[in-house]
Amino acid sequence: MLTLTRPAANLLAEARERQGVPADASIRIASAVAHDGDEPGITLGFVDAPFDGDQIGTVHGIGICVAPEVAAALDDAAIDVEDHDGDTHLVLVPAR
Repeated sequence: MLTLTRPAANLLAEARERQGVPADASIRIASAVAHDGDEPGITLGFVDAPFDGDQIGTVHGIGICVAPEVAAALDDAAIDVEDHDGDTHLVLVPAR
């Protein structure tokens, strides 16, 4: 199942708090709709509860819900952080 690195979990916990999202909310990863010929991607957002069929888990205190349509593709991946010109971004990397 998709996992989180400790820095990514910390960043997500900070974002959740900054946005006033309840501490028991989970991160949900699902497919994103492609627009104007773009490649489909994934989307990430806070949810109160998993959707039907989601894979669920908890990593570093952050609940994770992975939609069934992306679960297999992300099975050996992790969400990590990467700095670009002083900005921190979430990125997908191979799980370690």
